[in-house]
Amino acid sequence: MMNKNPLVSVIMPAYNAERFVGEAINSVIAQTLTDWELLVIDDCSTDDTQRIVAEFAEEDSRIQLLVNEVNMGVAKTRNRGLDLCRGQYVALLDSDDYYKPDMLQKMVDCSKRTKADIVYCSYELVDEQGKKVCNDFIVPEQTDFERSLVRSVITCSSVLISSEIAKNNRFPTDLYHEDIALWFRLLRDGVKACGVTEILAAYRQRTNSKSANKLKSAIRRWNVYRKHLKLPIYKCLGYIIGYAYYGIIKYGRVSASRSE
Repeated sequence: MMNKNPLVSVIMPAYNAERFVGEAINSVIAQTLTDWELLVIDDCSTDDTQRIVAEFAEEDSRIQLLVNEVNMGVAKTRNRGLDLCRGQYVALLDSDDYYKPDMLQKMVDCSKRTKADIVYCSYELVDEQGKKVCNDFIVPEQTDFERSLVRSVITCSSVLISSEIAKNNRFPTDLYHEDIALWFRLLRDGVKACGVTEILAAYRQRTNSKSANKLKSAIRRWNVYRKHLKLPIYKCLGYIIGYAYYGIIKYGRVSASRSE
């Protein structure tokens, strides 16, 4: 490990990610901001993920391969990364997503300019071949707890968090949508969040992803509302209706864009 603490720590959980992890790592290497460390934490993969990451780590001392002794799941794996990272800021990148080259620089600039502890950005949605599947997701310049309950605009691969906030909070490990639950809790506690409207990341829509089944996603979101946030039922119903509306807007253009 380098002696100097980096400006940004990028945490990347990886499980059987041999198809995409190289592209994800290369997108970090290509950043215009070069003061970073990348912690790739392999969660007991059974494919060539470890070998691929090890080759990158051999070539670039900013990249570290960490291996879980047992399969921990993505939430605990991210939490392990939060324990070990050393940066002033923490960025999250899933192993099948990727950054645009100026992602980290523009996110850090936004945090410094706005004094926000959470910065999020717009992103494009692509399929497993990297082809756009619908219109880009453009985020608002600001969000808060109430607005986020209806329309989530923060995702793991499009967020930068101050290290102080990140290290003093953890992803819940007892429910699905652990990332959304964390954003909700931070916003509810008054943490300031600002958005960069430029498209700085790419989110990959995979057929076997947790978000692929929208009905299951809505049920899991309901559980976050009720069990994690303990909101009353009437409020949960209103938020779910809003969530479904914005989901149609976000993903309803997929088939149209594919037919063009």
